Amino acid sequence: MATGLWQHPSQMRTNPYPLPHLPSSPACPFCAIAAAHPPFPPSRLDLPKGPSSNPDNDDGPPEQQTHLILSTKHVLAFLDIMPLTRGHVLVISRGHYEKLADVGIEVGRELGKWLPILSRVVTRTILGTELDSRGEDPMHWNVVQNNGSRASQTVPHVHFHIIPRPPLDTNTPAKGGWMMFGRGQRDSLDDDEAQETVAQLRVELAKEVLRVKEEEGVNLDLDGYLVEQARGRGLEKL
Repeated sequence: MATGLWQHPSQMRTNPYPLPHLPSSPACPFCAIAAAHPPFPPSRLDLPKGPSSNPDNDDGPPEQQTHLILSTKHVLAFLDIMPLTRGHVLVISRGHYEKLADVGIEVGRELGKWLPILSRVVTRTILGTELDSRGEDPMHWNVVQNNGSRASQTVPHVHFHIIPRPPLDTNTPAKGGWMMFGRGQRDSLDDDEAQETVAQLRVELAKEVLRVKEEEGVNLDLDGYLVEQARGRGLEKL
C-alpha cells in the first residue's frame, strides 16, 4: 500500500538525520535489534534490511533473525523467538529502560499509543473476525509486561508481550485459562512460518494505519520519520 509519505532509499541521502540520543546498553539484545533497525513508516511493506552486527565473521554461530513488524522513533515490534502461540509479538522501547517505572512521559505515551494498534493487528491477523467454533468473539489475547526477575522478566529492557489466544477445542471449558509462562509451553520460532506471519501482520498494519488516518485524522506514518525529516518534506502538518 502506497501512502505517498516515504521515499525509496535510492531517493534519499545516506542517513541524513541521525537518531536522537537514547539510552542504550551494549549487552542488551533488544538494544542491538533497535540499533540495527532505524525508523520507517509503519505502512511501508518493503521493509529495509537491517545491517548485520558482525558481517565479516563467518566462523561464529549464525545470528538470530529478527522478524520485524514495526520500527518507529520510540517503539519496535517483532515476533518472539520463543512464542507461546503463533503471532506472539514483543513490543519494546527503542531506548534502553530496564523497567516500566524508568520510562518517561514521551516514550510511555508512544508505547501506550501502539499497544492497542498492534493488538488489533495481531488479533485480526491470527484469530480473524468471524465467530469462533463456540460462536464467540474470536479476539482473546494477553498483553503482558514483567518487571524484575521475580516477575519473570528475562531481558532487562522494557517490553510487552501481545499473545493471541486461539480456541483449543470445543471441549475446553469456556472459562478455562492458559498458563502464561511455564516449562514446556514455548517452542522455538520457525523462520519460514515467521516470515509468512510477519508479511500478513505488515499488510494488516498498513490497513490499520490507513484506517486511523481516515477515521481519526492521525497520520501514523510520521512515526517512521525523525522530526527533521518530516519538516524537510513538509509532512509535519499532514
